[in-house]
Amino acid sequence: MRTQSFRGRPAGAAGATESAHPAIREDRTVRGVTAWAKVLSGLYGPVSVSADQGFRATVRARQLGVVRVSAVDCPAAEVRGTPGPGGARAARYHLVLAPGGEAVLEQAGRSVRVGARGPVLLDTDRPFRLHLTRPRNTVVTAHLPWAERDGLQGLVARELPGREPLALLVAEFLSGLARDETPYGPIDELRLATAVTELARTLLDHRLGDDEGPAAPVLLGRIQLYILDHLDDRRVTPDQVAAAHHISTRYLHRLFQGQELTVAAWIKAQRLERCRRDLTDPALRHLPVHTIGARWGFAQPADFSRAFRAAYGITPTGFRAGALPAQKQCAPRQRQVSAVPADSTS
Repeated sequence: MRTQSFRGRPAGAAGATESAHPAIREDRTVRGVTAWAKVLSGLYGPVSVSADQGFRATVRARQLGVVRVSAVDCPAAEVRGTPGPGGARAARYHLVLAPGGEAVLEQAGRSVRVGARGPVLLDTDRPFRLHLTRPRNTVVTAHLPWAERDGLQGLVARELPGREPLALLVAEFLSGLARDETPYGPIDELRLATAVTELARTLLDHRLGDDEGPAAPVLLGRIQLYILDHLDDRRVTPDQVAAAHHISTRYLHRLFQGQELTVAAWIKAQRLERCRRDLTDPALRHLPVHTIGARWGFAQPADFSRAFRAAYGITPTGFRAGALPAQKQCAPRQRQVSAVPADSTS
């Protein structure tokens, strides 16, 4: 048979007639390579498709909040993604598995077989080639709402721990969700979206934690810089920091295991150090002590006073009044750690 090729654009691109979310939330049969390229471009961003004439495929996709889960069934084909300007932006990161048939993903100079037992990570901001080789192939994808995540580039087109229970759990959950036709309400859809993103984070964090190399120290350094830049925001907590970096709170605590303080203690120590510095600043003498505490995230004056005294052995008021020699006795009782590891600035 003669092979046809067609390059599609994501829905919403200039000149496109489809809406930003094409009508693929229900079962849909697609005939022809041209129509198929348009459908896939709505899911993955701009792609080109090569396949035999008489191409016929089915697609099912459902939107769950900011997460989309899709399942496609199609004959042998080759899908190439070449990111370019213009058009509506699709999700960047995708967890892909192939419950049926055979698929091979090539990206970032690596090639990996996509199977049913464990998802593979695809980054559609970078060129890729997905080769579906069998007469019929089923591909399930979780399209994740992540613009960027530290450390993920090393996981693209690599085999994740597919034989481990965690990867099997993620694969079975996504496959089941793709087949599910239950008409969930808005609240349940949001809960399912949370479940998808948390499972994806946990799986990828697990692999990041197993990797040797600079990824974890660099990520820790970036996290610490982020905390230092947001110390005046009392909403900064371990959960918020983890969410801001698209990692699980458990993995955040694991990153801090090599430090001498927990995440929460490290945040508090840095806030107290800023307070100590401000209390010695003549330009800030007009500010009440409790105002300085509030500037660095201590909402209650009593909490600030107790924390400062526990760290420095004196109340903030007493410290400001010069009850102790400034340089000799004001060092905290607990050992401070450096704000940013030396190798995190690279």
